Amino acid sequence: MMGQANPQRGLFYQLSLESFVPAEHPLRAIRPLIDDGAIRRACRNLYAPIGRPSIPPEQLFLALVGGYLLGVTSERKLVMELQCNMALRWFVGLNLDQDAWDASTFSQNRRRRFDEAGVLEKLFDATITQAMAAGLVSRHVSADGTLVRANASYKSFVPLEVALDPEEYKRRLRAKDRTEDGEDQDPGNRAVNFRGEKRSNATHRSTTDPDCRFVSKGSSGTGAYPGYTVNALMENRHRFLLGLGVDIFQGTVAPRSRATPAGLHPDDARGRQGVLSRGLHRSDVRA
Repeated sequence: MMGQANPQRGLFYQLSLESFVPAEHPLRAIRPLIDDGAIRRACRNLYAPIGRPSIPPEQLFLALVGGYLLGVTSERKLVMELQCNMALRWFVGLNLDQDAWDASTFSQNRRRRFDEAGVLEKLFDATITQAMAAGLVSRHVSADGTLVRANASYKSFVPLEVALDPEEYKRRLRAKDRTEDGEDQDPGNRAVNFRGEKRSNATHRSTTDPDCRFVSKGSSGTGAYPGYTVNALMENRHRFLLGLGVDIFQGTVAPRSRATPAGLHPDDARGRQGVLSRGLHRSDVRA
């Protein structure tokens, strides 16, 4: 006999969040490896002893880690996953009757606390140290780099040498955006015609992101675009990421000169300092 759906929804449920997470779920194996107490100790000096209680910092970190493991690409999507993904909610420690936080919670905490204090780098080094103690990090490592697109447009690149007062220079730029009747063509997109103009990293910089450069691999068949170089140091036996740094584009040989241990500097890659103190040498790295 064909069954029928019951239109009468239940009002109260006696359920445990544990029941929503299968025993073989990967998050169950990863969660015991994360020390909540260590995260709280690392963040203790970032909070005042009085005032309104904050969101537990360990839950913010667990949400970010869980989002990376699940392939969530933005913080807004991460909040949506926290609302409907019971496995992620269990991983973070949110009860069924607790609402997920706003997406700005992650960006504000990262900007006001975590970036300046270097907490993320400290936790990264602690994780690598734990993997080394367990014998999961060998001396067979390799360095590689990739290019990531910057949040800047081609139109934002202007010549470096400007023999004008800054306000006068901005006024002349904005004057090109106006039509004959004085109205803006597009307030959010300047009308700039740079066809036929020679542009290079030696002569131009972006006004919205001065650290980005025109980047290109040279062999991909695509033109140069505003971006950065991301250099990574990988352990090849167990596939551990030992270091990751975002650098200003220096050329196609940047991964060999910037991502190898002999070429690392504390200002370039904080998360990779722990690798330097453990005896890795250039001969151990395959770039």
